[in-house]
Amino acid sequence: MKKGIVLLGFLLLCQSTSAMGLFKSRAPEPEPDPPVQTPVDPPVSTNPEPQPDPIGTTPTDFLEVAEQVGDEVDSYFGNYGALSEIRIESHEAASDYCEVDLDSYNNFSQRISYFVESQLENTRTHLSALAPYYGIPSTNDDHLLSGLAQRPLCHSTNSSLTRTLKKSSRVPSSAVIRKLNAFEDKVNGLRDKMIEGDEDSKMQLIKTWSKFFSCLAYTESLSTADTSSSKRVAAKYENNNYRKPAGVKFYEDPYQDEASKLNIGLFQFTPNGGGNINPCLRSWNNRYPSCAVDTKSSKSKLIEVFGSAYQTMNAFCGVNKVVQTFSIQLNSSKSTAVHPSNSSVSKADRCVSPWIYSGYAYNHFGPLMNSTGSNLNKLISCVNSD
Repeated sequence: MKKGIVLLGFLLLCQSTSAMGLFKSRAPEPEPDPPVQTPVDPPVSTNPEPQPDPIGTTPTDFLEVAEQVGDEVDSYFGNYGALSEIRIESHEAASDYCEVDLDSYNNFSQRISYFVESQLENTRTHLSALAPYYGIPSTNDDHLLSGLAQRPLCHSTNSSLTRTLKKSSRVPSSAVIRKLNAFEDKVNGLRDKMIEGDEDSKMQLIKTWSKFFSCLAYTESLSTADTSSSKRVAAKYENNNYRKPAGVKFYEDPYQDEASKLNIGLFQFTPNGGGNINPCLRSWNNRYPSCAVDTKSSKSKLIEVFGSAYQTMNAFCGVNKVVQTFSIQLNSSKSTAVHPSNSSVSKADRCVSPWIYSGYAYNHFGPLMNSTGSNLNKLISCVNSD
């Protein structure tokens, strides 16, 4: 009898308190960040005559730009010489010899400037496998073309950066925001003149973006590429086919799992073909089909490719990563993936921003989202330096 009374009392309590919210369903958990791993390969096209993807422009100005920018940025960081130093091939990597225009040009600055110029406009990225996470079309051919200068850069404010960087703690000071604005204004002014046919403005735009990536390479790896720590990590992965070349940083991130912790080279990429190098490998394979790198290549093979002496793939992929970020912003239907100034404009009229959180627009680089609170200032101070 007592058990029946207790059960009845419990049922009455549930009925009376449910209206007050005691049994109200929980608020949904925040949406998790997209995984670093590419989930699946995109479906194979059934089109019997597929059209080749646009691959950007053919570089003509990169040598002049590379010499100027390499010297400037090397000097800015204390004459390390990392960008301008002639590199010596120790273990031949096929990827270093795929671009005939780079034959006999063997410093990092030349490789960076070449891929900046080639991906300035009209570049197709390979991001369709990420469609479920970023709200982009599931077919690459349906993506608007991207490029470093395909669209203008958005104007940054404290308010916009609070949105794009996700956390207010990542928003830099007003002084740093002014530096971002100076870069944005310079790029947009040169872009406008380039579109009008001014060849000198195009050269200056290539130089500006080349300096951006050269400063980024120093921020990511160049100033610590040949430290004892880098050499110690590299020794774990060296074999008869590979030895760490000079200027190529090896780093193991203690906060990443085994599949993602190793980072290599100019722009610190993980040698995992199913990870976030997958889209740039696909772009590379489209551009250089005779030099294609299988996305399912072994870790040791990808270490050779991304840790090569001339850093060709690493430079290509570093530039392509920012082009990918811009492509997500142009093609996404998610409000988090676009700069707030685009809220009432069509996709065809959107601007893009480099300063955006990785989970919003597939950004690879910590400095571009001010991950430490100071690395964005370190980067943009170098970019804007005379």
